[in-house]
Amino acid sequence: MRIGIDLDDTVAECAVPYVREFAKEFGLDLPVEGVGWHTLSEVETVPQAEKDRFRIALYDGPFFEQLEPYADCPATLERMVRAGHELHFITARAERRRVATETWLRRKGLMGHARAVHLKPMGDFVPDAPRGRYDANSSARFKVRLARELALDVFCEDDATIARALAGAGTRVWLFDQPWNRDVGGERIERVGGWQDVAAALRLP
Repeated sequence: MRIGIDLDDTVAECAVPYVREFAKEFGLDLPVEGVGWHTLSEVETVPQAEKDRFRIALYDGPFFEQLEPYADCPATLERMVRAGHELHFITARAERRRVATETWLRRKGLMGHARAVHLKPMGDFVPDAPRGRYDANSSARFKVRLARELALDVFCEDDATIARALAGAGTRVWLFDQPWNRDVGGERIERVGGWQDVAAALRLP
């Protein structure tokens, strides 16, 4: 099978460390459980412009280089490749973050498992969108286009908007269960609890 694999909150935990840094920056108390991207939308005491500024500053630092892959991800990716599956890392990170992204993948021993690493080209960003704000719709268009071009059989994803777009365009989605995507379902979308579920779905040896 040809399989597309998102990076953030699919290969490595990203939302929780991001929100923790956000809370530290603005002096906020976090819930004990269920922290994720949805937590940011619930914060009304921080103006959106400040949220955007924070995102740019954090991503321009060493944040991505400090992420840790989920414990069972590296071994599962290796098993997938050994079983003959073709993997493509496809992330909505900007193309200008390629060096940091590929350096991290090499350092974590993941780079060699993928046929290619695809990052979102600058031309795929909406020109009049606020700088520093995540645009799920343009990210969805980018991933849908790549899924078609690469003739992917399935896509590992956590983002609700992207998962719905991929499924609507005919690509199967293994939706990695997260607090911010619990309302997503439907045809071509199969919820997975993690990489062990992916291994089971592929019947990996």
